[in-house]
Amino acid sequence: MATEAATVETRGPQPVAQKPARRRPAPADTQSEPPLRYFLAPKDGDGATPSLGREVSNENEALIESLKSGASYFAVSEYRAVPDMTGKAPKIRKEAMRKTETRDK
Repeated sequence: MATEAATVETRGPQPVAQKPARRRPAPADTQSEPPLRYFLAPKDGDGATPSLGREVSNENEALIESLKSGASYFAVSEYRAVPDMTGKAPKIRKEAMRKTETRDK
């Protein structure tokens, strides 16, 4: 009786299907960043103290105007301090301001 041995051919490691990585939910106190606002620097500024000139609508426009005028531009984000009394100890958190929100005068 002749016994035939079955041979298994291996072709290297086989890819293993991986489960997608689970993301941890963001903490409740983390907020999204406010949109940046862009301002051109005035031509007569001395450079020692930042001063904001005309506001432009987006960074591309700020780049073009900066190139044309030779002046620099500023990217500004705006926040407001808000008290947080939800825990045992009071905290101060920052709240992003939107461009369309009314500001105290």
